Amino acid sequence: MIDLQTLFIMTISVHFVIAISMLIYWKTQKTYPGFGYWAMSNVVAATLYVLTAARPILPVFVSIIVGNIAAVLAIMIRYEGVRAFTGQAVATKKKNIVSLLTIFIILIYFTYVDDNPLMRLLFLTIWLIYYGGCIAIGILKGGTISHRLTPWIISISHVFCGIVLVVRNIVWFLDPSARNALQPVFINITLAFTEHIMDVIVAMAFLMLNSQRLAQELFESQKELEDLATTDPLTGISNRLKLNELGNNEMIRSRRLNHPFSVIVFDIDHFKEVNDTCGHPIGDKLLVELTKKIKAEIRDIDFFGRLGGDEFVLLFPETSIQKCHAVAERLRQVTNDVALQFEDITVHVSISLGIAEMTLEDSTIEDLLKRADENLYKAKHSGRNITFGKDDSLELLSKISKEKLEN
Repeated sequence: MIDLQTLFIMTISVHFVIAISMLIYWKTQKTYPGFGYWAMSNVVAATLYVLTAARPILPVFVSIIVGNIAAVLAIMIRYEGVRAFTGQAVATKKKNIVSLLTIFIILIYFTYVDDNPLMRLLFLTIWLIYYGGCIAIGILKGGTISHRLTPWIISISHVFCGIVLVVRNIVWFLDPSARNALQPVFINITLAFTEHIMDVIVAMAFLMLNSQRLAQELFESQKELEDLATTDPLTGISNRLKLNELGNNEMIRSRRLNHPFSVIVFDIDHFKEVNDTCGHPIGDKLLVELTKKIKAEIRDIDFFGRLGGDEFVLLFPETSIQKCHAVAERLRQVTNDVALQFEDITVHVSISLGIAEMTLEDSTIEDLLKRADENLYKAKHSGRNITFGKDDSLELLSKISKEKLEN
């Protein structure tokens, strides 16, 4: 039969190693709220096993009362760590003190007034299962944890330890000779070994949780940087860099499938006058309001971006020049309804649009946008507030198709 004191010494050694490792990690690495609690809970747990192993040579108050309080305190601290890590409110000091004081009084009574190991174990089990259950539920409810496997490992570990505690209560109740934590009977050895293994698993799981959150934070930061690099800061739509990427990808796809692809380039008529007369803040508000109006009119598969200033681009997959023209006209009419009131100033908006459809002569999105921009230039010199480009594009398509047939 395994010597329980030897097993406890091994457990003590492992817990101190874990505790020291977590404390060093806590002080030298980036950690999140709750990690410090987990580190301290291992220190308290190691102290608990020291007191348990030294029970034959220690006073009853130290080995039994303080030892059992240490068991409750360790899991209580672990629970507070879970609450802090998952963004839940940490329990008040008063609540924790009342809990510890209650179990302390119970232990005193069943040690000095009525020396009853079975009742001590029963109430200790109640406290441990309560906090273990809170940990199991709390870690699974944590909305800030994206990796679900690790919380499940922690939760199952605590549930399993609770089951072993219940079994030990039953065995102690049926077999009075086993009512000693250091008695080398099967259930005591099983519990000690279970606690030894599960505490190591839980400690490693907490380290993994912290690392996973750090990785998640780094991923989100990277994505945020990518969004900043590809998003117009004023309107929140794509910038020139992102539009070029999306446009080139869509051109490749459309050519491969032999599907139409059209674009619109537009700007606001007399926008410089708005800035000069009303000021740039009002001009910015006008750009934001116009963006909202346009976004509400396009499909989810369409792409909308700002080239700079008051010049915008729309990319329309699966769209011929005729359909693109119809959309452009609808957008022009919708934009005419935009009127912004700033104190005593009313700003009315109109836009001029140039459109183009991808042809065999367009090697990149810049080529396609250049033709649309040329049509925008013609629209602005044809009276503004119009769409230009459909007839020209059709003539170009006919010319290319004719050349293909001749070849």
